[in-house]
Amino acid sequence: MFVLPVHGTIDQSMLYVFRRAFREIERTKPSAVILDLDTPGGRLAETREILQWLRSLPAETPVYAYVNPDAYSAGAILCLGTKGIFMSPGANIGDALPILINPMSGNVQAVPDDIKEKMISPTRALVRGLAQENGYNVEIAEAMVDPDVEVTIGPVSCPPGKLLTLTAQEATAPVPPDGKPLLARAVVDSIEALLPLVDLAGARVRRFEEVGAERLARWITGLGPLLFGLAILALVIEFKTPGFGFFGITGIVLLAVYFFGHYVAGLAGYEEMLVVLVGIILLGIEIFVTPGFGVMGILGIALVALGSILALIPALPRPPVALPGLDAITLDAYLVGALWRTCLTAAVVILGGWFLGRLLPHTPLYRGLVLEAAVGTDRGVVAGAGRYDGYVGRTGTARTALRPAGIAEFGEERLDVVTSGDLIDAGRAVRVVHVEGTRVVVEAA
Repeated sequence: MFVLPVHGTIDQSMLYVFRRAFREIERTKPSAVILDLDTPGGRLAETREILQWLRSLPAETPVYAYVNPDAYSAGAILCLGTKGIFMSPGANIGDALPILINPMSGNVQAVPDDIKEKMISPTRALVRGLAQENGYNVEIAEAMVDPDVEVTIGPVSCPPGKLLTLTAQEATAPVPPDGKPLLARAVVDSIEALLPLVDLAGARVRRFEEVGAERLARWITGLGPLLFGLAILALVIEFKTPGFGFFGITGIVLLAVYFFGHYVAGLAGYEEMLVVLVGIILLGIEIFVTPGFGVMGILGIALVALGSILALIPALPRPPVALPGLDAITLDAYLVGALWRTCLTAAVVILGGWFLGRLLPHTPLYRGLVLEAAVGTDRGVVAGAGRYDGYVGRTGTARTALRPAGIAEFGEERLDVVTSGDLIDAGRAVRVVHVEGTRVVVEAA
């Protein structure tokens, strides 16, 4: 028997726990699932995905809710999606009116009258459908969502203009004539005390909690566009410098961190990692093996972009499970957000590349890296400070690929040269544009 915590705001980070939990539930097929709720509510999008996961469970794995001590807003909606609600002493449930949150300040934003009904109507349909499906009172469910719904049942009365919130005693109060509880089955002190009431006495309890990796994944996914963009930039710089060193290691580490976070978050799988890896390999072949830029490069870029988009789309229950009154959540619902984050990644790469192209070649660190990697005097390269001033304006031939450092030949002399960041293939004509001590800077002639 699994206990899934719904503690705090229902948001993306909570989904990380649920996605991992439902992968385990699919594998172990527990006798029941209990939601342990203490939440002020949260986003409807995340609530809908959790409901969809709950509804994907087989009939032999019923879901129950234990309100300990509060289930407001989205938490109350989750309770209506279970087969039975139980309350702790002093618990409360209700107040599920949809609200707008200002994305800048994080405060509640006033809802204009012309869109208020458009916001309430789908949520009202959702709770009404959940109540009908699981045997709860429809009027009670609607009164939690819509302040215009008036309800008086047994000891509970909610006038127009108010949202219904029930205490543990009110939720479990018997309603004439059949004495059926108003909403919740019983008040219990703990989940262990709940088990005999659902024929699970003696069942082994397994609790899921947010682990450190999931807390880390919350930060990684939040910084995802920046991490992925910096990884691509580092690998591009590595491709343009001979050998393998700092930038290559940095790019690989950033990619590993990026995909680790998205894997823990239930977004990226091995397939997405493989797609990106193949794309990077094709780009490497295009740069190192084949001249120019053609099919390999285009295909590599396409695979990297495809993998980064797929790594932002979660695996959802198959087949898609429709919610009462609403369509099933499909991958399309996440596509816009994935494309938006991919555009942010592209912006990081473009702006970062422009910035590094102008600044990095002139820094001592970069010059040291590329010149240290270049071929030394043991291969016939002439060294010595102060003797290159006469080469400015001379034209020669690149004897190795300049990425951006390499060797160029001027008459019978071979010099260690470096470009300003451009990649020049072997055999191309080059011209010396300026000299800084022993640093000979060339461009394509």
